[in-house]
Formats: sequence, structure tokens, C-alpha cells
Amino acid sequence: MSATLPVRAGAESLTRPYTSVAKMFHWLTVALLIVQYVTEFGLRLVPKTAEDTLIAWHLSVGPTILLVVLMRLAWRLTHPPPPPPVDLSAPLRLLSRATHWAMYALLIVQPLLGWTAASAYGATAYVLGVIPLPALVGKDEAFGTQVGHVHGAVALLLLAIIALHISGAMYHALIKRDGVIGRMLPSRA
Repeated sequence: MSATLPVRAGAESLTRPYTSVAKMFHWLTVALLIVQYVTEFGLRLVPKTAEDTLIAWHLSVGPTILLVVLMRLAWRLTHPPPPPPVDLSAPLRLLSRATHWAMYALLIVQPLLGWTAASAYGATAYVLGVIPLPALVGKDEAFGTQVGHVHGAVALLLLAIIALHISGAMYHALIKRDGVIGRMLPSRA
């Protein structure tokens, strides 16, 4: 059962949905990011005996996000997204584009930072949990700590960009009611 948001009269015809592949990449990225943030924040809550399991998940999901985002970016570059609503102001259109490209950049940089930090600690990162990745740097725990701090800062920046993205979606859904949010919802064709 899918709930629909009320759309301002005439606005629905202005918004074409994303392709089903684009939607799949979007929602898969969302799910993987949720796993990443839960595993990272969960490390502070679980007993020491469970830490290795959460770290293993984190080291598997991060490179998987990198793979999915690179595939998603390739799809987007070869399948342009539907045009934004015609009534979107130039500053909001620029903010939307900047937010999307910042997310792509951070979703590429962040796993690379995590992979680098893991390598410096002597840990192995895996794609899809089964394909081991080579070390990017030699073992150097001090360097791993430094990169880990940057990785943590970028994680917070990414959360801020995600919050901005969600705010934009809510603006379209609740204030403009222009059907833009429905373009990426899984229930739409």
C-alpha cells in the first residue's frame, strides 16, 4: 500500500519520474548509508566482544557504497535525470545541483578515506563482503588515526549534505506540493 502526497493542481505534469534503475541506485545507496552510520554509531553502544563484527560490516559496506555510487554516477552521466520543475528559481536549482554533486563527491571520497585508514591499520576492506581489496598504504597506525579523523569529519559533512537534500525534498513535498518528491519514490513507474 503506497501513500501519496497531495500535489498542487497541474504540478504533476511538470515532473517526470527518474528511471527505475536510477531509483534502485538511489534507494540502495540510502540503505547502505544507513547500515554504515548504524554500524559506526553502534560501536559506541555494543560490548567489546561485538565490535569486530560491526567493524567487519563497516569495512564491507563502505567499499560497496563506492562501487554502487560509481555505477550510479555512470548511469546518471549516460541517462540524464528528468528536468526540474520549470518554476524552480535559479538559486534553488543551483543549490539542488550543488547538493547532488557534493553528495556524489563525498560518497566517493568517504569510502576511499575509510579504505585508506583501514589499510594503515592493517585491516582489509571488502567489496560486497567477499572481494578483498588491496591495501592502499602501508601499515602506519599514526597515519591511520589521522585519516580516520578526516573520515569522521567527512561523515558529519555528508550527514549535513544529506539533511539539506532531505530538506529540499520536504520543501517540494510539503510547501510547493509540486510532485518532485514522487519522481524518486519507488512506487512510481
